[in-house]
Amino acid sequence: MHYVIGIDVSKATSQVAVAVDGKLTQHFKITHDVLGFNQLNTIIMQFNEFPDIVFEATGIYSRRLKSFLDWHNYPYTYLNPLAAKKQLDQLRPNKNDLNDAKNLAETQFILARAKSYVQNPIY
Repeated sequence: MHYVIGIDVSKATSQVAVAVDGKLTQHFKITHDVLGFNQLNTIIMQFNEFPDIVFEATGIYSRRLKSFLDWHNYPYTYLNPLAAKKQLDQLRPNKNDLNDAKNLAETQFILARAKSYVQNPIY
């Protein structure tokens, strides 16, 4: 089974869409605090293997999520906003946060984006 978590990051919250083998199984909203990240961690830990986690770089708003994933050593794909826009343009009849999270998750099955390189903080 192939698991993907697509996350659309906003200022204080994120929409999360979970897809298994190309089908959306659940979606929910998390806050960018301990409670929200614990909820996300619970979802990630329920799978036998690490899911593909895909989210768009949204300036300072995505840094908390990125730090959380780095802290737990979860592999993820950190997308350039322009690249994400070009990849999702054909899929978005109406743009909203839930659709963006869902489309990021579903297109990962087709595009098989590479994981982002995480540099060791000690250089």
